[in-house]
Amino acid sequence: MHWSNFGRIPGGALHEEEGIVWFETPVQRLPYNGVIHTRLPEGEDTDRVVGRVCERMRARNTDLFWMETPNAAPADLGERLRRHGLEPVETLIGMLLDLGDDDRAQDEQAAEVRVVEVHDDDQLEQFIGLTAAYWELDGGQREEMAEIHRLYRPGFAWGHRYLAYDGGRPVGKGYLSTAGPPGVASIYGMSVLPEARGRGVASTLTGALLRRAREEGFSRVALHSSQMAEGVYRRAGFKAICPLTVYATAALWADEH
Repeated sequence: MHWSNFGRIPGGALHEEEGIVWFETPVQRLPYNGVIHTRLPEGEDTDRVVGRVCERMRARNTDLFWMETPNAAPADLGERLRRHGLEPVETLIGMLLDLGDDDRAQDEQAAEVRVVEVHDDDQLEQFIGLTAAYWELDGGQREEMAEIHRLYRPGFAWGHRYLAYDGGRPVGKGYLSTAGPPGVASIYGMSVLPEARGRGVASTLTGALLRRAREEGFSRVALHSSQMAEGVYRRAGFKAICPLTVYATAALWADEH
């Protein structure tokens, strides 16, 4: 649900057709154009549908990701994506936390880390800066991304942005999405600057987002984690549910995050 909202922004498009759901935005870099649901029949028609989406992105000189979930069809989707120039770039772990299980994450608090919700324009620009740094966006691509965030500023977004400060400097961010099914919130966009890792920033951010989810009456929280961050979420009480393979036409980052 969260990803599909990108297709509803001005200049974007959300497509639900021929067994796939995909979105596109004016930002040409990953992860701002992607296929998030695939249920295609077996046979040559699959290649036609995949080829059509890939060709549209090539015509726009735009990077594309394609998410392969456990219920994706056909069974050989990955092979078909490779034939069209998409390669596996990351394996994510789908994770889920039942907020009724425990409240361990509420105790995750690094003394030197301060976490606040984004409320004003200055904080929003700091959030944008961390987002650009994480996805290695600059120039026009950074500004296109920034306009999306400014359009869905605090009070107009489908959720809540949070910043983490260490010594007064913004070093981490996270987003609690409320755009999912009833009772289910989701965590997206969690990132910490490389030089600030290992100080409890991610754990403190996770705790703040989970507290907000409880306050708003959500019973479960979902996310997809990188392998590097899986330990943070397991300590907060999340359980691994399924693997998710991300195929893309380009690397997610120039360097390993």
